[in-house]
Amino acid sequence: VPFHLQPPPTRPPTGVAPPIPGIWQLMTRTVTRPDGTAIVDPVLGEKPSGRLVYDPGGAMMLQMMRTGRKQAISTPANPKDASNARVSLGYDSYFGRYTVDEKAGTVTHHVEGSLFPEDLGDDWVRPFTLNGDTLTLRLTGEDGLTRTLVFQRMR
Repeated sequence: VPFHLQPPPTRPPTGVAPPIPGIWQLMTRTVTRPDGTAIVDPVLGEKPSGRLVYDPGGAMMLQMMRTGRKQAISTPANPKDASNARVSLGYDSYFGRYTVDEKAGTVTHHVEGSLFPEDLGDDWVRPFTLNGDTLTLRLTGEDGLTRTLVFQRMR
């Protein structure tokens, strides 16, 4: 039986904004405390590298890693991080589906697969701004830290 590729959808599924699909290069990732003080991210370091992919059909994936990563951190700076795989590995990766709520200015990542099993099935709502080929995502974790990720569309 011959294999035939299905034609791409003529329009994105409901909830997916047309301008967001593409391949995005992480330019900066800043971490701030609730008082606005910037700190170096204990997981990915000062200037991590990464790629975010949104396809027109609603699938997404994100991979980020500590720049210069040659091996896992054997002794993290903060002893409580010794059992945190994100910190010791210096890598984060997940994939799934995404939906966009243009009115609320959010994109939701529906996590289907992750390097970390505790993330499976999560829905992560991320406020975003899109300015030309610059996409900014923000998230505030349970730790009270706000992470701001700035991506540039790859051409």
